[in-house]
Amino acid sequence: MVPVRKKGIMKSRFCGRHFLAISILILLVAAIASAADVRPSVSQEWDAIVKRAEEEGQVAVYATDSIGNAQMIWAAFQKRYPRIKLAGTTLGRGSDLFPKLFGERRAGKFLADVFLGAPSAIYLNLYRAKIVEPIPPLLIHPSVTDLSNWWMGKHHYIDPEGQYIFMYESALYGPPIAFNTNLINEKEIKSAWDLVQPQWKGKYQALQVGPAQGSTALTYVYYHPQLGPKFIERIYRDMEPTFFRDIRQGTDWLSQGKFALCFMCRRIDRAAMQGLPVAELNPYQIEEKPGIGTGSGALVLMNRHPHPNGARVFINWYLSLEGQIAFRQANTDELRVGSLREDLPQELLPTLAKRRKDKDYLWINRPDWMDFTPIQNLLEELRKAK
Repeated sequence: MVPVRKKGIMKSRFCGRHFLAISILILLVAAIASAADVRPSVSQEWDAIVKRAEEEGQVAVYATDSIGNAQMIWAAFQKRYPRIKLAGTTLGRGSDLFPKLFGERRAGKFLADVFLGAPSAIYLNLYRAKIVEPIPPLLIHPSVTDLSNWWMGKHHYIDPEGQYIFMYESALYGPPIAFNTNLINEKEIKSAWDLVQPQWKGKYQALQVGPAQGSTALTYVYYHPQLGPKFIERIYRDMEPTFFRDIRQGTDWLSQGKFALCFMCRRIDRAAMQGLPVAELNPYQIEEKPGIGTGSGALVLMNRHPHPNGARVFINWYLSLEGQIAFRQANTDELRVGSLREDLPQELLPTLAKRRKDKDYLWINRPDWMDFTPIQNLLEELRKAK
């Protein structure tokens, strides 16, 4: 009796395993069939959007000049979609472009579809004015919607709702200190605090940040656990800096050796590539944790935009691998700028634009750090104390 019972049990277990294997196989086949059904559906929807965009025939993109060589980006888009013209595309400094856009809207002219620029400036000017629309409902291209293609496995937004200001740029940040290489030996710098010692008093110049401006670099310093408000105080007060507003002037003074150090000088990498004796502090050479942030690469969809399908095609293309390659190629003179996409060809990225697996980064563009008021208040206090 016992052998018979064992045989029955063995047979039952075999049948159970066989049934389970067949069930799993059926589920796998169903999943593959379902995926196959989805792909044509997405493709058909995308093709329909492109067709409607071609019928509209236009898309209007406003962009600040900080996004790089925009003409390279426009040319890449037109090559892919020659029937969708980039009409009325406007470039300029944010200080000129925002007033232009608001002036148009006050006159009842809603001309812009998409705006590209710095996330902090977009937040302060467009988001707070409540004239932007959510981005997620527009995203459909598989290259964009696949979150495994993006750093940390997600899309990055700077607004509290995580809906409106999409950040695509990845830039490496350290303390924004540039120096004249004829006057300072970088190998002797172990910490950013080494450059705010008494011997550097009076040898600094610093950018005068306006009341309506934000700064990813200053946000990095202010909230950095190893730097913080005390470091800003040391620069703007204790070092007795000379202030400047014109970016070119700051770079010129530094390269000429008029000042040994510059806080918040910009485009130093470009100047160094031109052979000028300037460099910016390498975040990987000092003990303070490096940061990842989006300095200039964010986009929003304007409300009441005139070309809804053209805007959708442009946004999906720009955030796709092809669009982000075009963005990187438009910034070849930016040695720290890449994309928050994970799949850009590594050969396109300079060493400082490649995210390193051995580094823990401070993510800067957080919604709870977007209120620039505490930093502005600190800067105002330091100005009054002079």
